Amino acid sequence: MLRPAVLAWLVVSACAARGEETTASASAATQQLRVTTGALLQTDYIYRGISYSAHQPSVGAYVDVQQGWLYAWTNFNSVNFSTRPAVEMTMALGVRPVFGTFEFDFGAAYYYYPGEFGPDRSNYWESHATVSHKLTEKLTLGATVTYAPNVWLSGAWGWYAGSSFALALPDEFLPSGFTWSLSGDVGRALFGNTSLSGGRTGGGGLPLPAYTNWRTGVTFNYSLFKLALNYTDTNLSKEGCYVLTGDLAAIPGGIANPDNNPLGLRSALCGATFSATLGFEFRPENAR
Repeated sequence: MLRPAVLAWLVVSACAARGEETTASASAATQQLRVTTGALLQTDYIYRGISYSAHQPSVGAYVDVQQGWLYAWTNFNSVNFSTRPAVEMTMALGVRPVFGTFEFDFGAAYYYYPGEFGPDRSNYWESHATVSHKLTEKLTLGATVTYAPNVWLSGAWGWYAGSSFALALPDEFLPSGFTWSLSGDVGRALFGNTSLSGGRTGGGGLPLPAYTNWRTGVTFNYSLFKLALNYTDTNLSKEGCYVLTGDLAAIPGGIANPDNNPLGLRSALCGATFSATLGFEFRPENAR
């Protein structure tokens, strides 16, 4: 139910902003090259509600280069998977059209996990379509849809649809130079069955569980620095979490499922989590 609604929002938003297309196109053509770099220190690397660092600290860095509407983006994060990759490397290409108060992002990303141990691999492609709309000076709304034809090289397709908000909070009582905001998002992930070649569940044609994830948090900003405090959770059972993650730290004692978890193994990588992220972001043009 969520996927058609978000797709409809993307179409309606594009049509509503079409009247400003000519002006925006001329402005985009004259934009200078923009480079953004940043680094993160996280108490836990949470991606769509699942801990990719096994609830351990993680470090990350990214570089974003944009010319007009075209962009290329690379991100590195330390992860802790059962296949023991050295790092998660994400490379994305796409376009970011802007029509008035609507900002779009259409592109594709490749998730690469070098140095994985064993026969299984996690690398995969994913396409995405995103829109954000500045509803007021304080409130921004967003929506996204992604599709991966072979998520985690399991043979299963994967759809993800989500919505988000960001609200700038009053900063009169904060020290000079500080701002803060409240944000949140909710998303739904749907998957097909794994292929006969195996994948994370290790079987042929086995179902991967769908799930919903959500997050809310507060972010403090000062100059180049950001501190984000977040609460995340999913509706995945511990048994379903093991099916998705192949967690080596999973323990027995759960409800057995002969289709995809006959031992009833349980993982804690998908439950309620409080995390903190300290980061900085730098744009060379802002230093001139």
